[in-house]
Amino acid sequence: MAERKKKDVRKKKPEGWQPKEKVQSVYVDNPYYSKDHAGDGSNPVKIKASINIRESAIITLATRRHIDESQLAAANKFRGLWEAMGGAGAGSFDYSREHVDGGGSTDPLTERQINAGLELKRCRQTLGVRAYDIMAKVAGEGHAIQELAKTHRERTTLTDYLKDGLDELAKAWGYQNRGTKRKQA
Repeated sequence: MAERKKKDVRKKKPEGWQPKEKVQSVYVDNPYYSKDHAGDGSNPVKIKASINIRESAIITLATRRHIDESQLAAANKFRGLWEAMGGAGAGSFDYSREHVDGGGSTDPLTERQINAGLELKRCRQTLGVRAYDIMAKVAGEGHAIQELAKTHRERTTLTDYLKDGLDELAKAWGYQNRGTKRKQA
């Protein structure tokens, strides 16, 4: 009998830079939906859209159905608050700059940033230090779970912390029905 060589069936990694994208079609809420024309076929509640499922860990979890719509809404709100706080950051005063044409001094913090900071403080109190830190890194800063945890057990634990935190935020913000409140948009 002749010996056969086993073929190596591993995928070859492409060399050089590759875009981090994987486009998938999903159903999302129709931004043009009108309750006035609810029964009309040209006015669907959900429409098909293409999204990059590798855009963030939250989107990946949502497309794989590991988190539900209320958890996704809570993650998106947290991300919006995080970006409002850290987008431009607090400006500093430039005392050497002369104001021209009677322009007043600029406020280093906007009202939106202050409100976002207060809401994130409430989130930290609701979640606790560890879960808030995980939420900030994954939902806020956009880190992948694989970046933060190396072993399978660590990734599973981190994902569980993230999902529990999203549950708590969804309940606190009214996205998840506790049985006593109606869902909010």
